[in-house]
Amino acid sequence: MAPASESRPSRFRQGGKSSGAGVVPSFVLVLALACAACNDDGEAHGTTAVPTAAVPSVADPAIGMTTELDGIAPEFGDAVIAELAGDEKSARAAFERVLVAPDAAAPIAARAALHLAQLDARAGESRRALDYSARAAALAPNDAAITEGVAQVQADIVAASGGGDLRGPKAGKPLPGVDPKLAEAFAAAERTLVRVHTIRARGRLELWAKEDATEEAVAKYRAIRDKAPDGSVARVACDYRIGSLYHDLALGDLFGGASELRARALAYLRSAVAAYRASLAGSQAADAELWRLAAETDLRNARDVLAAAGAGD
Repeated sequence: MAPASESRPSRFRQGGKSSGAGVVPSFVLVLALACAACNDDGEAHGTTAVPTAAVPSVADPAIGMTTELDGIAPEFGDAVIAELAGDEKSARAAFERVLVAPDAAAPIAARAALHLAQLDARAGESRRALDYSARAAALAPNDAAITEGVAQVQADIVAASGGGDLRGPKAGKPLPGVDPKLAEAFAAAERTLVRVHTIRARGRLELWAKEDATEEAVAKYRAIRDKAPDGSVARVACDYRIGSLYHDLALGDLFGGASELRARALAYLRSAVAAYRASLAGSQAADAELWRLAAETDLRNARDVLAAAGAGD
């Protein structure tokens, strides 16, 4: 006797179509009608029993039933495979189809948007990458994987815009639309920033020297910020640089040192958090977008370190 699974109608999927799932062969119907028409003695009954077709164990598109394989999920899987194979053109096209598909569930659409953001970030298309990231976050605001992926895309964009291991936009990057005198002062502050970053504190005297140099650079940025008009990109950029100076002073030189320096390191980190928040409260103009994005990324990082240290901000 054949196993029960072999007696069920089978279904083979080719190109998203069924090959006749649930169809009852004609000779079976003929045989059933013949049996119903005759008794054991071969005499005909006055009524004919109509056979009832077995309900197929899998979905049959012919009767309006569907499974997950009939939706957009296979398209998403094909897109992921194409991306892994290095065929970014095909992957992008497939992810875009998933994103606009009317039957795409929000979690799948969000993942398609995130993959598109990652593709654009790698291609240097930061504006489009940020747009797709925003769509992914909006589609699945409570999905931890999406939140983490969006944060990573933002961090990658910030890193790509920087120079060396300096935080944020590359040092010396001109500020658009800023008064020439302020622009000159900002360029001078940027040169001080680079000098501070080259100091490696290996002893107590070097540490004090770096602290003094950091405060000197912070004072320059504060003077520029205070003279800059409200809502200007100069304010956003200066607040971000102040945050980055305190951030690097805390992590680069104080953590891992003597135990009595830990409290000072945490204090510098809190100063960094305050400066990053001030940067985010500044201009919403497109010219300030990269600075704000850097502030968002480093604010997250600084708060994570404070949390790991058991200290609030």
